[in-house]
Amino acid sequence: MSQEERFQAELEAKKVDAESMVSLILTDLNLIDRVLQELSNKVPRVKFACSKSLLLLSERCPDLLYTRIEKVFELLESGNQILKWNAIAMLGNLAAVDRNRRIRRVLRKFYQFLSGGELITANNTISALAKIGCAFPEEQGRITSRLFGIEHAVFDTDECRNIAIGKSILAMEMFVNPVKVRKEVLEFVRRQTENKRKATANKAKAFMRKYE
Repeated sequence: MSQEERFQAELEAKKVDAESMVSLILTDLNLIDRVLQELSNKVPRVKFACSKSLLLLSERCPDLLYTRIEKVFELLESGNQILKWNAIAMLGNLAAVDRNRRIRRVLRKFYQFLSGGELITANNTISALAKIGCAFPEEQGRITSRLFGIEHAVFDTDECRNIAIGKSILAMEMFVNPVKVRKEVLEFVRRQTENKRKATANKAKAFMRKYE
């Protein structure tokens, strides 16, 4: 049985296994294009398993998926939230191998996601921006300023906003200069030590103990 036939059999299984799909991709890189095509499959279990397999590939072998980064960019416009969330996460993973700085082209779109008021989209974007900040030091200032804006963003509930604030604190901690933390960062995090969400307040307190 060829790798293509194995891949087709996987798609037709009652439960499509993303891990198995990654293994198949690694033995036949041409299957990456096939997986991308299947993202438009009308069968949800197929579509989402393919999306998850690409996400796993971006985590483990980002160089392989980077050659199709334009296709990942297109997914940011998907009307399907899961495909969009996974694309955001993929781009965060691909930043580490983005020597041509192509991801910078979609940062404006990422900033829109931050202020869109949708918690899962915002949280996925915050996590991706943390990785992008690590990969592109020249973008850290702008990313940090955008993360500050979460404090005043409009979400469905105050609790949602507070969750996103906690996520932002962890994101900034990933690329903050440990020798000299910006005053604005300390001021932002210090305010969150009084956050009504205990988990977020604890994140802020831990950050201040470490860097103040």
